[in-house]
Amino acid sequence: MRSIICNANYNSMIEEILEKSKSERKFIGIWTYDDSDGFWSGVVKDFNKEFVFIEHYTKYGKLDGIVVEKIENIQTIDFNDGYSELMEYLIEHSHLLDSQSDIDIEIPKTKDWQFEILKKYVGNNEVVVRIQLEDDMTYTGLVSKCDEEATVLNCIGSEGHDEFLTLYKNDDIQMIRVNDIEARKRLLVFNWRKSK
Repeated sequence: MRSIICNANYNSMIEEILEKSKSERKFIGIWTYDDSDGFWSGVVKDFNKEFVFIEHYTKYGKLDGIVVEKIENIQTIDFNDGYSELMEYLIEHSHLLDSQSDIDIEIPKTKDWQFEILKKYVGNNEVVVRIQLEDDMTYTGLVSKCDEEATVLNCIGSEGHDEFLTLYKNDDIQMIRVNDIEARKRLLVFNWRKSK
C-alpha cells in the first residue's frame, strides 16, 4: 500500500474542486495511480475525506454508472479545461447521437468498391466516414473529393477539431465505416466548435 502525505493546503484544494463539481455539476477528469483504468470523467455526486463518488460519463456523454474512488488514489484532477467544456456539451446533447439519418449503401459492383461507396458522400457535411488503411491506421472526416484512384478527407479529431485535409490512395483503404456513433460525435462537436 502506498503511503501519501498530504498537507492541509493540498487537501483543501482537492475538496474545493470536488465541492464545486458537486454543487455546480461541473465536469472534471480524475487521473489515478491505478494502472488498470487510470482516468474517470464526470461529475462529483458526493465525497468525504476518504472517498469520492463520481457520476462517470462515456466519451459520448452517456452516464456510465457511479465510480467510487479513494481520495488518496487521485494523482491529478483536470477542471475548467477544454475537455471539460466539451464533455458538458456532449452530456447536454448526447440524445442527438441516438438517432442517425438513413444510410443507403449498396453492395459494390466493381473492384473500385472504395470509390463506389465514398463518392456518394463528396461534399456532404452531414455524414462523417471512417476509413481504415492497410497499416490499421484509422481516419475520420468529411469526404472532400473522390475519384477512382484517391480520396481526400477533411479529417475531424476526436474532440471535434478541424484537423487537416489528407489524400489517400483508394487501394490502401481496407474498411469504411459510415456515420457510426464516433463519427456522429465528432460531427456534433465539430459543428458546435464552428458555431462558437
